[in-house]
Amino acid sequence: MASSETLDLTRHRELGELLSTSFSLFFRHSAVFLTAALMVSAPVTLIVDGIWGRALAEGADSSPPREVTWTSTALSVIVIPLVTALIVAIVQGLGRGEQPTVGDALRAASGRFAAAVGAVFLYAIGVAIGFIALIVPGIWLLVRWAFAAQAAVVDGLGPVDALRRSAELVKDHWWRTLGMLLASGLLFGLIGAVITAVLTGIENGVIYVAGLIIIEAFVLSLTGIFGTLLFFDLRARHELPWQGAGTVDPEAPERPT
Repeated sequence: MASSETLDLTRHRELGELLSTSFSLFFRHSAVFLTAALMVSAPVTLIVDGIWGRALAEGADSSPPREVTWTSTALSVIVIPLVTALIVAIVQGLGRGEQPTVGDALRAASGRFAAAVGAVFLYAIGVAIGFIALIVPGIWLLVRWAFAAQAAVVDGLGPVDALRRSAELVKDHWWRTLGMLLASGLLFGLIGAVITAVLTGIENGVIYVAGLIIIEAFVLSLTGIFGTLLFFDLRARHELPWQGAGTVDPEAPERPT
């Protein structure tokens, strides 16, 4: 179904417009973005934090063991790229002037889930090693490979080539990209922290966990939208053609950069 407004993914956007467009897209299509994020993140939060971490029983007063925190962090390497892949598919649909649906996003992104997870897994390992090696290399890789998941979905690349494509796009724009990611991360993180602080006053564990699940989906959605718009902004600056097709043929050979 065609939408009344087409999102231009070939334009250069500065920070203010990237943020305003991210919020605008989210609130205009909040049901689709939230549903896509909740499908992936809600089961993890419910099982790991709610049941294992006892937040369902004890609410904000729960004191989960360190194993819960470690598991939640480790699973983010799966949750984040899956949500990102769905959001990329939704944003691409808007770029074609389509009315987005979760079903369309699933069909468009499902063939690239494994590549996106693999790319983020390599990204996380590389950044961790970089931080161990005197921190600075970790920060450099954190920015350089920030768009590996988007590249895996949009360009139909395997994990290693997706990292290379991200590095190619960030090249010559590293400091600008760092500033963009810092600004958006601080803003979205602050919004999430403020709402979470409000939730700590809720004694009912079920309501508390439900609130956490919604907040996480909200922050994941905004972060994914902003990152995808910034990815297309970098593509435009490198004058790469926009990949308007929402579905990548999983049987097609992966293209090297």
